[in-house]
Amino acid sequence: MAEDTRESIPPVAEVTQTNNTQEPPQRKPKYEAPKSQVGKLWDAFGNPEDQANVLPGAVSNSKKEDATITEAMKSLSAKDLTTFYKMPCARDALMLGIGAAFGVGGIRAILGGMRSLWTASNWAVGTFAITSLGSHEFCQRRRVQELDGMKQAVELMHQLKVKKQREKEQKLEEAARLAEEEKRRKSWTNPSNYKFW
Repeated sequence: MAEDTRESIPPVAEVTQTNNTQEPPQRKPKYEAPKSQVGKLWDAFGNPEDQANVLPGAVSNSKKEDATITEAMKSLSAKDLTTFYKMPCARDALMLGIGAAFGVGGIRAILGGMRSLWTASNWAVGTFAITSLGSHEFCQRRRVQELDGMKQAVELMHQLKVKKQREKEQKLEEAARLAEEEKRRKSWTNPSNYKFW
């Protein structure tokens, strides 16, 4: 007699091989966002389905460990080091730091003479570091404020759209009610339409 092929169980070796070679399923976003205004906002603010307090690349159920300097250095690549100036606010901060360092170091060197070149260099490096960091933080804070403003604008636009839709529905209901009253008033079954004198 023939065996029933629907209930065949693969050998144990095959099961372990298929489990080892399978990749975990990729979590697909709930909505496919085209590169419209909504897609750009999702890029800026993130997917609403994602957890807000999880670092990128971190597993949410794993035990949190403190990052070490070696792990931080391993995360940097040569491409990151050669293209850091392309990050937002970096170019402006570096240019402002270079200008301020040149000005402060030059003035210090001119006023101090040849004996103060070493201190002028120190002042220039310190001025560069402080000015660059300060202007970078200021620029980042402005960007965050701009993103918050965009978020508020989107919320206000949504509220305005809902309000206009509600007003439109109320106007339609009012027009339907007035039409019904007019129809009832002009109806031949309305006794007030007939005058008996």
